[in-house]
Amino acid sequence: MAGVSYQMKPEVLQTLLTAKVLFNKAQEQCFVEDKFTASSGLIILQDALELIFLATLVEKGVDEQKSLENFSFDQLIGEIKKQGVKVIKSGTLKALNKQRVIIKHYGQVSEPQTVGTYYTVAHQAADKVLEQVVGKRLDQVVLSELIRNEETKRYLTDACDALEQEKYFKCLTNIRKAIFIEIEQDYCVYEWRESGPNERLGLLGLGRGGMKAPYYTRNKAWIEENVNDPFDYIQIDHDRIRQDLLEWGASTQDFWNIWRLTPEVMRLSREGGWLLKGELKHLYQAATKENAMFCLDRAVTLLSKKQAHHDLARWLDYSARDRLRVKLKEQATLYKKASNSSEALTQLTEDSVYEANTVVPGIDGNGRYVSIFHVQEVEPKFLSGYVDLNSCELLGPVEEDDS
Repeated sequence: MAGVSYQMKPEVLQTLLTAKVLFNKAQEQCFVEDKFTASSGLIILQDALELIFLATLVEKGVDEQKSLENFSFDQLIGEIKKQGVKVIKSGTLKALNKQRVIIKHYGQVSEPQTVGTYYTVAHQAADKVLEQVVGKRLDQVVLSELIRNEETKRYLTDACDALEQEKYFKCLTNIRKAIFIEIEQDYCVYEWRESGPNERLGLLGLGRGGMKAPYYTRNKAWIEENVNDPFDYIQIDHDRIRQDLLEWGASTQDFWNIWRLTPEVMRLSREGGWLLKGELKHLYQAATKENAMFCLDRAVTLLSKKQAHHDLARWLDYSARDRLRVKLKEQATLYKKASNSSEALTQLTEDSVYEANTVVPGIDGNGRYVSIFHVQEVEPKFLSGYVDLNSCELLGPVEEDDS
């Protein structure tokens, strides 16, 4: 993959990305020990493979001379061979298609073990065809097009190169680096090693990493008691990670399989060097071609689903021009809640300017309050609470309630 600058046709790329989605769906079903589910997976698998073959012929320009939509599955294979492209195990692929016809048109089912074998052969054949035509395997196509984080992409690209060079431990290590960057570093509590027990609840915590780690791990006392080597800084919250994976539409089992099969790596900061946990089980048991291919495919799929989920998000522009500021017309009390009967946190001084979030009605329905969210040089350095709107002059825009 290294050094490849080949640009495929846009319609071919779209077809291949669709095929990858179908391959993922087929994979979920083809290895299930239920013959009805497995048989359904085989139908999806054949559709994915047919898209790969169509994309290959379009990339070759065959669609400009022939009506490919009228080609049978066997004719597609024959036409690919005419283009000088080798199709491995074509006999097995044709048998796969016949089995698909039996399932789809005659209502007969296939044995799960047979379907699993067909999936493996189909995946290998698709990759070999694509390598000859576009210079990339299917997972590499997805990697180059769907993984946005350049550092993540670089480590997955290195994993692809290591796989081709048969350096399977190196491949697994680079896969885990990508997983750390995208997922595990959010559970690293290293930056909390000097924090107090209550800082996780204040504004100071917002600038630190590890915010997805269990809340009780994010303080100096817990870290001193429980962290014995650098890898103990990684404190996975299993419920949180499961929630994230389900939200992305990713397989929880895929993540834990990658997590078990790849060696642990971590870095103490984003600019720091990588640390590797040396365990012989990964060097002598996990570092196989099968595991490397499995983990690479699953990692690319998982992280592309995370990217697709994030692409759906819509955000407002929180630039400085939209931030609300207030200037106090008099000395005023900063309350914990939007009520003048709430706990008083501190006194704010006249003519001082503070950053604020919103203007809200009082918690008891009386009055209006400004939500203060401010960082300053003097103590207390972090101000978070509510001040009576009557004490403030607004220096930024605020939406008035027209009701």
